[in-house]
Formats: sequence, C-alpha cells, structure tokens
Amino acid sequence: MEIQKKVGKMYHRVDPTFKRKLLESPGGETFKFCYQCGTCTATCPVARFTDVFRPNKVIHLAKLGIRNVVYSDAVWLCVNCYSCTERCPQGVKVADVMRALKNLAVADGVIPEFSKAFLTTILDTGWAYSIPASRIAKRASMGLPPLPKPFLEDLKKLAKMTEASNLLEQERDAE
Repeated sequence: MEIQKKVGKMYHRVDPTFKRKLLESPGGETFKFCYQCGTCTATCPVARFTDVFRPNKVIHLAKLGIRNVVYSDAVWLCVNCYSCTERCPQGVKVADVMRALKNLAVADGVIPEFSKAFLTTILDTGWAYSIPASRIAKRASMGLPPLPKPFLEDLKKLAKMTEASNLLEQERDAE
C-alpha cells in the first residue's frame, strides 16, 4: 500500500521502452511471467516488517511500464535472500528482477543515501563500517591478532572500473 502511495506522488508517465529495457537487463528476463499471485510478498522477510516493500507491486508497476518504480527506495529493500524466487509458481526470478531494477536505477544515477554512505565507507576504510580504535585496542588486549589490512587500492580500482566512484564524485560535485 505504501509503495502505491509513494509512486502515486511521482509523475506517472508510462515509458514504453522501460519494459523492454528491463527484459533485456540481466536478471529481468522473467518478470513478464508474473501473474500477481502474491506468493513473493507472502514469503518475503522484509515485507513482513514494512509496508514499503511489496515485491509483487514493484513487478506490477514495472509491467505497466512505470519507470519511476526504480526511483523509489522500495527496490533497494530487497535483501536478495531468494525466498521469493524459490516459491514462485511461475518461475519468476523475483530477486534477480529487483537487482535488475537497481541496476537500471544506478544507470540513471539514482542511488539511495544509505547505499552511497555504505559505499563511501567501504572505499575509505576497506570495511563495511568504521571500526573504532577502542575495538582494535580491545582485540590487542585479548591477545587477538590485528585485523588484516584491507586492499584499498584494489577496492578503488574496482570502483573505478564499475564506475561506482563516478557516481560518488558526481554527488560530491553537486554539494
């Protein structure tokens, strides 16, 4: 219900090329088989706790050609656990469709703030989150070996190759 309200506030222009782009995207090939039974949503551990993410509604909007579905935060809530894919009676690879939608959003330069912050932390520290000095000191006091050094240069090369660093630079330039 919440995703419908959120998308309802957006401009509802149907993009006839959007469905084709999704079908041609790796992972998006099977979304056309969805007949809206709701098994994916009933199975989804995220949908259990939020009204924002309803996989069948996201797919429905994509089938209608409403491109703005990729601009909502809903697709980013998919944790790719593949519970939906395992149980879909039509063989729709729902988690792969969500990944394809995320990729289309990134191609349009749309990334949620939490994902940008997460990526920035990884590129700056080599870790998924900043490890406080107190935790490092506690490890040493317990006789644990130091944490391995992250390969920051390799991570930065990977970010450059995948153009992830360009998206972050565009964001910094805009500020």
